[in-house]
Amino acid sequence: MSSLADSTILPASGRGATAAAAVVGTAPRTWSLRRRVLLLTAAVTAMAWLVGGTAMYLVSRHVSDTLFDQRLRDIATTVLTFADHEVSEVRAGGAEIVHFEGALTIGARYHYQIWSRDGELLLVSVDTVGIPFVPLDQRGLSTVEIEGTPMRVIVLSSDDGNNLLEVAEPLSARDVGIDPGLGYLAIPLVLSLALLVGVSTLLVRRATWALGESAHQVMERSPNDLRPLAVADPPQELTPIVAAINALFARIENALATERRFTSAAAHELRTPLAAIKIQAQVALLTRNDADRRQALERLMLSIDGAAHMIDQLLTMSRLDGLIALRAQAVRLQLDAVSAHVIDEMRPLAARRQQSIVEDLAAADIEGLEFGVAVLLRNLIDNAERYGPGGGTIRVSTGMEAGLCFARVEDAGPGIAPEQRQRVFERFYRLPSDSMIEGCGIGLSIVLTVAELHRARIELDRSDLGGLRVTVYFPPAGDAGTGRDAGAPDSAA
Repeated sequence: MSSLADSTILPASGRGATAAAAVVGTAPRTWSLRRRVLLLTAAVTAMAWLVGGTAMYLVSRHVSDTLFDQRLRDIATTVLTFADHEVSEVRAGGAEIVHFEGALTIGARYHYQIWSRDGELLLVSVDTVGIPFVPLDQRGLSTVEIEGTPMRVIVLSSDDGNNLLEVAEPLSARDVGIDPGLGYLAIPLVLSLALLVGVSTLLVRRATWALGESAHQVMERSPNDLRPLAVADPPQELTPIVAAINALFARIENALATERRFTSAAAHELRTPLAAIKIQAQVALLTRNDADRRQALERLMLSIDGAAHMIDQLLTMSRLDGLIALRAQAVRLQLDAVSAHVIDEMRPLAARRQQSIVEDLAAADIEGLEFGVAVLLRNLIDNAERYGPGGGTIRVSTGMEAGLCFARVEDAGPGIAPEQRQRVFERFYRLPSDSMIEGCGIGLSIVLTVAELHRARIELDRSDLGGLRVTVYFPPAGDAGTGRDAGAPDSAA
């Protein structure tokens, strides 16, 4: 056996556990990502162009109205210029009102009125009302309705202030110059939208090619084909999905390989106790006296106990695999209380072997699954009883060291050589010196599984009792759920 400085520390590997969600109800409605992206692209583009076209129309309408207003002002200025001469001629002739033919001067679309400073109508255009378009005290541009027709009106006064001019233009005359432009604007809008949809279709198909290729590879796979997906130049959004699928394939492959190894090893290991049971049964049948028959039956019972122990260990291992998915349901546990309960269960077996169990249980709170922790302690104490000498001592202790909770089991048996300490955690592995000791080589494998489930670490060392010392370090309550592995302190020299 090695000195106390020779220790083995087995770090726990984080086991991911995902709970499968059962979906009950009708089948989900299928939809096409490619089609939806295209529709969204076309809709957003059409909306953007509609907003842009509306803004362009409003801007062009504003510019057009400004130009029409400027033209109306220029015409009013021109009319006001020659109106003084016309009014003078009218007054010289002694007439009250003279109808001036506007179509021959400024066009039929414009109507004007010339008023005196005293509110006397001096001159009007043809087919124009004889009342002011707007109040005579108003100046500048305004929009009013005259005899049911919306019109744009400008009011100007002469330089000497004696005359007042009002010129009106129907707003419908202004729209004639805008409508044809709108039709020409719609044509390139529709054509460019169609071109964009076509180009977008090609780009989306190219961008989603990797997605379709990945789905095709998965659909074409057989149940046993767990090779990683090989997608050339996948987009960044698809890379995590491909990586997750490949990681899932790797985990499934590893699980299947482990299951195959476990099944093969279990079948091989079960042959030995079954063969022993058969041999002892045959011996009992062939015995001629009661003493030999009783001895053969006692050996038969021992073989049956060994087979039952192996089956129990196999069932425990299978149950632990199911507990991995329940790791999120860990609760606060008192490690010393769980240890005390397990010790009470194991005392009768130790008493049968004239062994004593010494307790040194200090408070230590962890987060975990009570069944798993109890199984871990039960297997460690069972190993200590099996490998410890009759009449020997088994020491079980709990407490805190370097900020970590620990459970420790020590015995006075032969211990484990440093070069063997890694292999003893393999399923069904037994030391060459264990041939005379009952067991199936699963106990420490179960211990390691529970330790990994609780993100704990295992340290193997030599005990001052003369045998093996096994220490399991757990994260204290409050740290176990953070995903941080517990770190074991250095062994004593």
